[in-house]
Amino acid sequence: MKNLFLKPLLKGSLVVFPILITVWVVWGLVKWIDGLGKRTLEPFLLDHLIFPGSGLIIVTVILLVVGLLFQFNFIKWIFSKLEKNLMKFPLVKTVYSAVKDLASMFDNKQSKDQQVVLVNMQPSGLGYLVGMITNVQLPSAISGQSGGTEKFVSVYLPMSYMVGGYTILIEKDKVKPVDWTFEEAMRFALTAGVSQKTPKDHVS
Repeated sequence: MKNLFLKPLLKGSLVVFPILITVWVVWGLVKWIDGLGKRTLEPFLLDHLIFPGSGLIIVTVILLVVGLLFQFNFIKWIFSKLEKNLMKFPLVKTVYSAVKDLASMFDNKQSKDQQVVLVNMQPSGLGYLVGMITNVQLPSAISGQSGGTEKFVSVYLPMSYMVGGYTILIEKDKVKPVDWTFEEAMRFALTAGVSQKTPKDHVS
């Protein structure tokens, strides 16, 4: 009797909860974007243009226009000047740079260039950790601390079941390239290995 009800209940939960959570997250994001777009109309007293979904349309149009404008080198030049001036403010520089770098990690073009590696942590008893090389040209300011930056790479180690992780500097000979995409590695790491696809070594 226990198995008769418990197994279907568990199976149903595994099917329904991922769908519900996905819908909830996506819907919450859509509502937030919609509200953000609607607030852009308030200063212009255009309340008569507000209807369900109007904010989402406005944000989409704004993003499309910005994307089209950045096809012109002149616009890129102006933005680079403004960005350079913003970087003069310490707090703005810290927050903006961090957000921009985080967003660039999920950019398809840049993520394709990020090599997925296995980090050898066996001397510490941790086995191998899945990571992504984020930088091979380290700042010269740390060369004295690491004994020469040419020997080291910067590797991001994502944490399971949460958005976060660690960035470490490690010797190049302690990382092993694997035939894995950025998306596959992130999925595997964030789900604590539940993802079925496993890496194939580039090297023997």
